[in-house]
Amino acid sequence: MIDLLRCINAHEDTWLVASFREVSNRMVIEGTLGCPICSAEYEIRQGIVDFTQGESLADREGERGHASHRREELATRAGAYLDATQPGATIVLGGLWAYAAQGLAEMADVRVIALNAPAGVVESERVGLLLIAQRIPLAAGAAHGVALDAWFEPETIRDAMRTVRPAGRVVAAASAPPPEGAIVLARDDHYWVAEKAPEMISLRRSST
Repeated sequence: MIDLLRCINAHEDTWLVASFREVSNRMVIEGTLGCPICSAEYEIRQGIVDFTQGESLADREGERGHASHRREELATRAGAYLDATQPGATIVLGGLWAYAAQGLAEMADVRVIALNAPAGVVESERVGLLLIAQRIPLAAGAAHGVALDAWFEPETIRDAMRTVRPAGRVVAAASAPPPEGAIVLARDDHYWVAEKAPEMISLRRSST
């Protein structure tokens, strides 16, 4: 997962440099990720990489507690919405969707990155945990699909479109407007599902 992570500051895309203080079963428990360009540092505490840069996150435990009882249903729904049929693909689940992280990872044989996950969602060999404020700290085109709940701002939804590959899918709350480049495939009272517009390839006829 660390190979996919990027600095959230505005500059040239580059890998982050890792310094580990505690590792258990190939999982990083404590450490630091540093940006070689701007020298920003992101702490890893109890297996969670913190990209919030000091911004506080809203307390949502009441709503999260209700959703925790439907993890299997959420995993099935997330897999269908995001077309998670490619083994080894990277899926990003934000907020309440993160309850489905382990179930989806096992069911679809994918790697899952959980953003701002509720208490009780833990790191594993297939699930990585990140705390974010606005930007998703992943390389462009790194994810097969991204699902975000209603607590994520429009800026994060726009960044999700950058994060997914061409023809990748983004799921967001129905109340949020789909960003530029999103082709809406389905919508209900709670969420919309959109596909990132594929890259256009210019065809030129040879003069010879």
